[in-house]
Amino acid sequence: MRVLGLDVSKHAGWALWETKNALASIRCDVMEFPAKASIEYCADQMGLKVTKLIKDEKPDFIVLETALKMSPKGSAATVSSCMLHGAVYATLGNWGKPWGTISAATWRKMFFGAGYKPPLDNHGKNDWKRAAIEQCELEGIILPAKKATRDNAAEAAALAVCWRGVEIHAGRYRPAFQDFLQQRNERAPAGDLFAGAGA
Repeated sequence: MRVLGLDVSKHAGWALWETKNALASIRCDVMEFPAKASIEYCADQMGLKVTKLIKDEKPDFIVLETALKMSPKGSAATVSSCMLHGAVYATLGNWGKPWGTISAATWRKMFFGAGYKPPLDNHGKNDWKRAAIEQCELEGIILPAKKATRDNAAEAAALAVCWRGVEIHAGRYRPAFQDFLQQRNERAPAGDLFAGAGA
C-alpha cells in the first residue's frame, strides 16, 4: 500500500510510504509557493501540485492533518488553511483517491507515544516541529536539506505513518479504507512495535 502524507500549508510537506517497507524508506519533500502570492493563487497551484504528486507517486491512500478551524495566528491563517485544504480535497475527489484527516493531537500520540513531552522552543513552548524532525532522523528518514521547511516534510512523514488513525469524511472511501485496515491486520506480525503504524 502506498500512503501519501500531506502537511498542507504554504510550505506543504509531502511524504510517500510504501507500507511493506521500513520507515527509513519514506521519501519526502516540500511544495513551496511564492512568499507574497495571494492565497487564491496558492490554492490554485496546490491543486496542480497535488495532481502532479498523484501522477508521479500513485498513492493508494492520502492522509492530511485536519484543517485549522481556528488558528492562534488569527483569522487570516484560518482562512488560508481552509482554502488550501479545500483545494486538496477537491483535487483528491476529482481523482477518486481515498483520503482522510487526522488531528495533530491524534497523530502525535500515535507517532511519539502516549505521554511524550516534546522539547521546548526559545519561547518555552512545546516544539513539535523539532520533535518530528528528530524522530524522523532517528528512524532513518531522509529529510530535505533546507532547514526552514524540513519540519513540514517531517510532519508529512509522521502523517503517513499514522494513516490508520484518520477520520473518513466521504462515505464512498470507507470500503477502501476498511480494506486497507484489513490488509494491515492480516500482515502485521504479533508484537511488532510499528504493526499499528503501518504494514
